[in-house]
Amino acid sequence: MADGLDRLLDYLIRREIVQQQEKSLQLTAGTTEESAEALVSDQHLVRERERRRVADLGPAFAEGLRRAYDVYRAGGDRLVLDDRRMDENAIADALVQFLVRPDLATSHTEPTEPNHYRYQIAVDWTQLAQLAAEGGVDLDRELTER
Repeated sequence: MADGLDRLLDYLIRREIVQQQEKSLQLTAGTTEESAEALVSDQHLVRERERRRVADLGPAFAEGLRRAYDVYRAGGDRLVLDDRRMDENAIADALVQFLVRPDLATSHTEPTEPNHYRYQIAVDWTQLAQLAAEGGVDLDRELTER
């Protein structure tokens, strides 16, 4: 994965996903000392889980973002992925985990056959570019230079 897209994914995970999950944990935590210890442990588990997801899905995220950007630059508004193709299934998983979950994209699925789906993913390019800029990443440059 390109350096800029690595930085974007890292920033997105820290700023959007982990932060949201930690806030949720804090809202449900009690006020005892044991609750505080459990909260710290749970926060550590959240960060570790997201690091594993990045390690597993980072390359698919970069590829999916590039494909989605190519569709966008060609005038389209959705990247269509078929989970029966291994590479497209990984891309769909990555984009759902890292963009749909923090509301930076939407996903619509339609069945293709039993237990298989076609994903239509629409990225909110304005919001993602803003987030990328906050993280010091020129999204357009990262997605057009290969």
